[in-house]
Amino acid sequence: MSFVVKIVLALLVFGVVVFSHEFGHFLIAKANGIAVNEFWIGFGPKIISFKKKETLYRINLLPLGGGCLFDNMDPEHLEESTYRNAPVFARMATVLAGPFFNFLLAFVLALFVVGSDGYPTAKLLDITPGSPAEAAGLQAGDDIVSFNGSSVHMFSEVTLLTMFSDGNEATIEFIRNGEHHQVRLRPSYNEEYGRYMFGIVGGDYDMEITPLKSIKYAYYYVIYEVKSVVKSLEWLVIGKLSAKELSGPIGMATIVGEEYDYAKAAGGIPAVILTMLSLGSLLSANLGAMNLLPIPGLDGGKLLLLIVEAFRRKPLSAKTEGAINLLGVVLLIALMVFVMYNDISRLVMR
Repeated sequence: MSFVVKIVLALLVFGVVVFSHEFGHFLIAKANGIAVNEFWIGFGPKIISFKKKETLYRINLLPLGGGCLFDNMDPEHLEESTYRNAPVFARMATVLAGPFFNFLLAFVLALFVVGSDGYPTAKLLDITPGSPAEAAGLQAGDDIVSFNGSSVHMFSEVTLLTMFSDGNEATIEFIRNGEHHQVRLRPSYNEEYGRYMFGIVGGDYDMEITPLKSIKYAYYYVIYEVKSVVKSLEWLVIGKLSAKELSGPIGMATIVGEEYDYAKAAGGIPAVILTMLSLGSLLSANLGAMNLLPIPGLDGGKLLLLIVEAFRRKPLSAKTEGAINLLGVVLLIALMVFVMYNDISRLVMR
């Protein structure tokens, strides 16, 4: 029974995130007078479908993707309501709407998480004995406000910045007894964890949440999630992060299952709900950020072509645009296969 619950939860989280993305495209397309021929969520066997006005709506079994097919995208049969016939800025708005709605969903979910569970402040709970942090004079209770010039609002941001420090010296600004201080320290390599560490432990939760705090820290939460995606991609490109670390739907479903077990044991159903909301926020922010990459086939790639069109003041030929998008689709399919192989390999090795 527990296995079934985990699968249902994973599909529900995926489904909500994918729906948010595609609904963004759908809503802004309609607002700009672009007809939508088909709107669907999921792959595999059809669960339900119906047609309303010119749009066919369809829900399939596995909510691991979706689509928004605009009316008459065939360049040989353009109509006034077709996507290619819409003004370039209307198409830009339609393309950007998918990632934007993902960020919006991530923010709304983060509001519930922060409002219910508080947020981890950047106040240090402890200092590891013999660590670089202890040598630099940091103490429990110090409130970190800046790391290498980057403002810090939550300890999650500190964790991200220290994780990607790569052994480089860091400047940490903090508040102690109402006074600002600054230290410089270099992390030491920890063999057990396989990365450089400063020796700081933090994340004291602030449970005195006001509506204004909820909004502010939900925003910081989403920004942190996007920064983690960008930093991971940066390390992947420069070779400091192995491509084997990439994970897809199977890997995410595994994480959902593990987090479900942990949350249920720690706090029962309320903890499970908050954990799923947190994972949904993380996944939605990730999907939004990944889709903005300037890769053919993704929203970022489509936006890049539209920017080129705006500067040229005329669209690329349908043949050229089709070839570019086809290349992107092939690359994305290859990436999906590789990621799925990674996920399955990790499951087998357990």
